[in-house]
Amino acid sequence: MGKKYVINGKFLADRMQGIVRYAREITKALDKCLDEDIEVTLLVPIKANDILDLKNIKVETIGKHTGMIWEQTDLRKYLKKHKDVTCINFCNICPLFVQPGITTIHDIMYKVNPKDYKTLRNRLSRLWHVFQYWYVARHEKAITTVSNFSKGEIEKYYPHARGKINVIPNGWQHVLEFKESLDWQERYPFLKPKEYFFSLSTLSRNKNGKWIIENAKYNPDCVYAIAGKYYETDKFEIPENLHMLGFISDEDACALIKNCRTFIHPSLYEGFGIPPLEALALGVDVICSNSTAMPEVLGKSVHYINSLDWNVNLEELLMQPVEHRERVLERFSWKKSAEVLLNFMRNKNG
Repeated sequence: MGKKYVINGKFLADRMQGIVRYAREITKALDKCLDEDIEVTLLVPIKANDILDLKNIKVETIGKHTGMIWEQTDLRKYLKKHKDVTCINFCNICPLFVQPGITTIHDIMYKVNPKDYKTLRNRLSRLWHVFQYWYVARHEKAITTVSNFSKGEIEKYYPHARGKINVIPNGWQHVLEFKESLDWQERYPFLKPKEYFFSLSTLSRNKNGKWIIENAKYNPDCVYAIAGKYYETDKFEIPENLHMLGFISDEDACALIKNCRTFIHPSLYEGFGIPPLEALALGVDVICSNSTAMPEVLGKSVHYINSLDWNVNLEELLMQPVEHRERVLERFSWKKSAEVLLNFMRNKNG
């Protein structure tokens, strides 16, 4: 047996979001391409939501806690006892003061946009994440991130990270595993197939739900829907033609994406941005902001908007030609990303 790795499995107890999706899918893909030259164990807290069906990666439940406390106590205790293993952390955070590992920083939004966080809870979260960025940049053996844009941002703000960042992007194949809800219209009777614009978003400043709100006002004859958590934001007047759906299941998300007129992703800052890629994979046209990592990831296969200009006639925009979605989709897969990660794990010294 060669090198030994453990994966920080805190994500299995966390609510689904982009970084959790990344952690789950890259772990599953790594399991499929793993060889006997590397030993990998997935360490999980006692109250994990579910345990992945893995064949080559061992699964071990440790500790008595959950959440951040589990990560910084139980996982840390395990690593201090097993100094011959390297810890892989897929969700921006690593346990402190143990042997250097490999940590994925998806983006450094907390560092770049400090004014977006106003509540006490979100300010504390920002301070914790900014400290982690600094610590990871200085301490970790290696850093992975999901785009060249994000790599550049990390190197710009944290020079100590230069020379040890590897880009391992997201994939989209997980959407093909979702079962489309057949009864979605019973829950959302106000949404008619191919007659509404849809977004998986929040009203946080970063996700820029304000763009959809204002565009809905500009296009009062169009129907809009946003699925996602209500988050820290300014107070907005929601127009009657915009429906706020809150959290929805993967099955409903699949159905609502497939049946929408167009998927909208007006985000101001993204390290990668999985939702528009998912929408392309499900055969839907995408309207997307032209900011940060979006053009790098999506190429010429989507209709771009200025994320600060909502006075846009969407039907006119959709008449503009774009490249076929396959040009983008063929570039990304969880299998390709897992193979890059595995090759890196084999060749990384220490």
